[in-house]
Amino acid sequence: MRSLFWLLAFFGVIFINQAAMGQSKDSTNTGAANGIVRDSVYNFVIQSSTVAIYKVKDSSLVSYRLADNFGEFHFKELPVNIPLKVIVSFVGYKTLVRKFIIPTVSKQINFRNLNLDRSDENNLKEVIVNATPPPVRMNGDTLEFNADAFKLDKNAVAEDLLRKLPGITVWGDGTITFNGKQVSQVLVEGKPFFGGDARIATQNIAKDAIDKVQVYQQNTDRRNPLDSVTNVNIKLKKDKKFGSFGKIAAGYGTDKRYEADANINYFNSRTQIGLVGASNNVNKTAKDANILMRNSTFKGTGANVEYQPDFSTQGINQPNSGGFIFQHDFISDPDFYKNDRLTANYFINNNTNTINQNSQTTTRLNGDSTQIQQSNSTSKSSNTSQNFAARYDKKKGDYSYYFSTTANLNAAHSQNSSLGSSSTSQGLQSKNDANTKSDNNSKNISFETGFTTRQFTPHADHPLNDFSINYSINAGSNNNNWNTTSKFVSFINPAGNKFFDRGYTNNNDDTKQHLFMSLGNLAEGFNIQKGIMSHVDIEVQNNLDINLHHEDNNVKDRDTLTGNYRVNPYLTNIMKTVVVNERPALVITKNFDKFFANRYIQTLNIRFSGEGQFFNQDNSSSQLFQNFNKSYRQFTPGAMVSYKNNQFGDFEDTYILNFATTVDYPTVQQLYPLVDSINQYYIQRGNPNLKPATNRILSFNFNHVNRHVKNTFNYGIGINAGLVTGFFADSSIIDNTGRNVHYVVNVNESKNLGVSGNLNKAFKFTTNQFQINLNANLNLFRTPGYINTQFIISNVVSNENMLNLYYTYGDKVAINLKQGYSYYHSKREGNNNNEFSNTVIPTAFSTSVNCTNKLTINSNITYNHTTSTGSDPINFTIWNASINYRFMKGNNLELKIAALDLLHQNTSIINFGNNNAITRGKTNVLQQYGMISLSYFPRKFGKTKK
Repeated sequence: MRSLFWLLAFFGVIFINQAAMGQSKDSTNTGAANGIVRDSVYNFVIQSSTVAIYKVKDSSLVSYRLADNFGEFHFKELPVNIPLKVIVSFVGYKTLVRKFIIPTVSKQINFRNLNLDRSDENNLKEVIVNATPPPVRMNGDTLEFNADAFKLDKNAVAEDLLRKLPGITVWGDGTITFNGKQVSQVLVEGKPFFGGDARIATQNIAKDAIDKVQVYQQNTDRRNPLDSVTNVNIKLKKDKKFGSFGKIAAGYGTDKRYEADANINYFNSRTQIGLVGASNNVNKTAKDANILMRNSTFKGTGANVEYQPDFSTQGINQPNSGGFIFQHDFISDPDFYKNDRLTANYFINNNTNTINQNSQTTTRLNGDSTQIQQSNSTSKSSNTSQNFAARYDKKKGDYSYYFSTTANLNAAHSQNSSLGSSSTSQGLQSKNDANTKSDNNSKNISFETGFTTRQFTPHADHPLNDFSINYSINAGSNNNNWNTTSKFVSFINPAGNKFFDRGYTNNNDDTKQHLFMSLGNLAEGFNIQKGIMSHVDIEVQNNLDINLHHEDNNVKDRDTLTGNYRVNPYLTNIMKTVVVNERPALVITKNFDKFFANRYIQTLNIRFSGEGQFFNQDNSSSQLFQNFNKSYRQFTPGAMVSYKNNQFGDFEDTYILNFATTVDYPTVQQLYPLVDSINQYYIQRGNPNLKPATNRILSFNFNHVNRHVKNTFNYGIGINAGLVTGFFADSSIIDNTGRNVHYVVNVNESKNLGVSGNLNKAFKFTTNQFQINLNANLNLFRTPGYINTQFIISNVVSNENMLNLYYTYGDKVAINLKQGYSYYHSKREGNNNNEFSNTVIPTAFSTSVNCTNKLTINSNITYNHTTSTGSDPINFTIWNASINYRFMKGNNLELKIAALDLLHQNTSIINFGNNNAITRGKTNVLQQYGMISLSYFPRKFGKTKK
């Protein structure tokens, strides 16, 4: 099967490449043109002037360039032996037009010098007034593309326009780059568009509504010119600054499968409002309104993996969701340094789920003994969650302020039944039958506010030139009621049989407060920037966390003689925990800069952080043994050295070496838990002698970013090594009935090493793009622990790799080949060197072909291969296919026919390992079905012309 799959994929790519090559331009019929743009009076070259070439016959645009730093321009692949005209323009100069024909013999023409006259001069010479605006020009430090200069299909959108602009590339994975640098934001009228996702803007806004596309660099820190991002801003035409768009869709299929979703969105110059809703029983789950919006655009291109029928999700899910998104700008022309904005969003989701699961966990005990735990369970649940968030931002120059609030409500009901057993090579040890019903209601409200001032020019008499303060408070409550019946039967020792019928009522209240203050740039503020203190930044920070936890547990057990429930005096308790964590720090930073104007900037940054931690934990409880007060004092230093080499227009290299120290403190549940033995296969006990664990991490990161427009090659590598002293290790006691008792202990040390790498190679041709993306992660862990008092060390190797190949031919064909490989291996020292391993290898091939501007065919195939120690390999293939056809003049109506899991092989595999065991199993999943759906895309930008 795999060989056939790869063979089909290979020939598919070859076929498409041949088709692309067959449609490429004939080089024997094309010519070249070049020249230099100069000032007519002083003869200096004019950089960034616009040079455009049109056909004389119909004034259609052939090609265009911006003159380089030497005023030069070069054109290739121009038509020969037909009348053309070159139009040269620049701000402050009169437009120059010259007609020409490229000879068939030489296939080239050299204009030599094209001299522009200043607009205030009377000498017209060969200047001709031309009303056609230039396709591209420099407006200050902003590059502007004139949308009307590019003729596209009447139903084209912003993304189609971006694909035509020089320097801008929309890659197969959805990434947008300009001159090799990734675009950080796509704005509309200088503002985020419905949450800021680029696809919502580029795949919905009609090309005819666009006036200009602007590209510019935005410095996020005025003190650091290297700290900049590339933004794209879409300027709308004056009569198109308001409009509406959306989608209304519904589908029905075999096996009573259905799906429906809708979103209606309106915007004007200051306000944006979007309404969304969805319902289905095909495992399409959205976490917020933005996911529904960006996966139901008019253009509809991209992977859209966030909101598709999920064949890997456990069980059958039936989500019903809806919400809104809102944004209002109190000023009409915001930018990075000037902003006055209110945003809000709300989302409600109700989901019902049924999961049937069976699994087997194999654990190596002392010697050659092996324990096998079998589990079969069924769970039904329903959950309703509501999330609301609002934020107000105001920024003016170096001052910024914000206020935000969130509210989360959740109500859940579930029923779970499970049957488990434990056995060894000597036979069955025990079995456990459990049933649980639960109801949970929770709510959480948070508020956060902050103020920052960062003055670019500090003053000695105003040392508070770099000040920041943030405060947040989070208040939540949780009410949980559940009842569990459990019957434990021992085949080794019948006296150990246990039966529980236990009811729980648990009420928790939590209040968390965080205060952060930072006073920086002290060396400049107090005028001590002399000698070795030159270019040194001194910053004082303080983090204060105050957490208050209160819980009221009421537990009752059913009396088997009377049938009445009686209070369990041990598990019933009232507890209050107060944790105060104070972390003052002194941060010293020194910069070394070297630069050459318009050529390069090299920066070396050295940073040291000295942080102290004052941690206090006070616990009071109606159970006397849980009353305690513990205080800890720690010093957690950190240091970082970074070097950045930015060669303008060529590449940018970044090196970062970092050292950090963190401390983990033991919790109440690790120190003094109330031991609930209702689950005999996992009983958690406490260790009052547990000490804090200190983690020291050394990391190195390198990234190379290519700035070339075509054939970019970006790559990076990261290495991190960690050493944990006083490591929180698991100590487990497993008796001959299969019962597991766990508690946490400190061991001398645990070690870990991680290596990660990424590679992105892109090839851009005239109409073709090919992209290679590789991400790899290798992690090594040396983790100590105990099993039945015997000290063991688990050496774990974990490897995750993903290779993506993207091929696109214009907007006609898109192909994605994805190869994954994950590997887990565990070998234990101190226990006969027992070894476990498992492997998961998924292979996916997807393609989309736009046969016409109305007809699209999509197909994807995923082959899954899993192996595990002591088990036979499992292989299955998922094949989905669909065909879409657009109707109506504006392509607003779409009919879709889809067939999913055509081979009826979908299987959900449970396959994972930890330090001492491997778990394998299966769950019920979504399987084969077909569906017919109809979608309508209402769209209107500006007023309808009569």
